[in-house]
Amino acid sequence: MILGIDPGTTGMGYAFLVAAPERALLLECGIVDVRASTTAAERLLAISEALDDLIRRHKPFVLAVERLYFNKNVQTAMRVSEARGVALLCAARARLEIAEYTPQEVKSSIAGSGRADKHAIQRMLPLLVALDTPITQDNVADAVAIALTHAQRARLIDAVAAAAST
Repeated sequence: MILGIDPGTTGMGYAFLVAAPERALLLECGIVDVRASTTAAERLLAISEALDDLIRRHKPFVLAVERLYFNKNVQTAMRVSEARGVALLCAARARLEIAEYTPQEVKSSIAGSGRADKHAIQRMLPLLVALDTPITQDNVADAVAIALTHAQRARLIDAVAAAAST
């Protein structure tokens, strides 16, 4: 099982995904919601506690997380990198494999173009993942897309390894 994370300090998207040959199965997804009125340290603690609980309940074997890229808004980039660090810490404590993907890698994997917008990603998800309802929250859709990117990469790596061993 793959835990996909879209890091953020006011709403961290998460998704638990099981890879399948045709369409992946989404077990749970949502937002780790922290009150914006709390201090930065309290938000990071709340993220840590929520992720630890989610990891304990679902027992994923890998964390797929977005690799940060340069952001023009330095304050936002710093806050997101702090939340990302908490997610990496939670994964390391649980001994999860960690896979990192740039936003362009995720967009290319899901929509076929590294320049795809969020709406293109959201339109592709129902074609690639069995969903009960459409995902409309950006952070959640991004978390699903990150987990799906890892599932696709892992399948490709396995296929290449199998071909090389024959």
